Amino acid sequence: MSGLHGFERLDKDSMVPLYRQLARSVEKKIQDGSFPEGSRIPSEQELMRRFGLSRITVRQAMENLFQRNIIVRKQGLGTFVQRPIMTQEVDDLFGFYPALLNRGLNPKTRILSYEFLTADREVREKLDLSPGEKILRFSREYLLEPALFLIIQMHIPRDLSEKWTEEEAVEKNSFRLLQEKAGIRIQSSSLAIRASLAAGKIREWLRVAKGSPILELRRLTYSAGKRPVEYAVLFFPGESYELKTAISGGGKNALKLGRQ
Repeated sequence: MSGLHGFERLDKDSMVPLYRQLARSVEKKIQDGSFPEGSRIPSEQELMRRFGLSRITVRQAMENLFQRNIIVRKQGLGTFVQRPIMTQEVDDLFGFYPALLNRGLNPKTRILSYEFLTADREVREKLDLSPGEKILRFSREYLLEPALFLIIQMHIPRDLSEKWTEEEAVEKNSFRLLQEKAGIRIQSSSLAIRASLAAGKIREWLRVAKGSPILELRRLTYSAGKRPVEYAVLFFPGESYELKTAISGGGKNALKLGRQ
């Protein structure tokens, strides 16, 4: 309940509707750091008791903040301060880490798993492999303080991924490894996007509840010789991201991934 101290008083005689006054009061508490990014704000019941307002008025105030992307609702958990919007152009996915650096961001990365195993059917079909062929599967997290940005799980044919060590993979992204260590010239990538529910290791790594919505971007990368050389799945916390797309008159799409 400590978060209920320090709110501006509401003026019930003002021409400004009470829900707008409450929304403004909560917003100022967010701006002054009383409610940091990602923190939980008081519940409807707490705000009703604190200000002596009806449930309808409090809900109107919360809806006002929600519509302006100031707060986010998490089912069963409460209402939280939204994190700042962040966009990422799909074209930059060719060099995801460098693209973030170029925008003045300094993400921390960490290898979560690194293993050689037999490709399952999905990966085999994507990489055009024969049954029983081995691949390298390794997963990396990108952390933009104070929040996890994404998890990338990469699948690369063994004959290519044997050209580097796990230590080198810590320092370089998959495209640099393919180009510099395996001598592959990257030609193009295809991208598929879908919504999913968090489960298994991905849920643990994303630090979200079981069944939480997540966003998956599936990227298949080809060499100049048209060989599929990497199949990657990018996992984003679904409550923190949105997709934006702009279509030019010439038909060229500029698809953006944005953080709510």
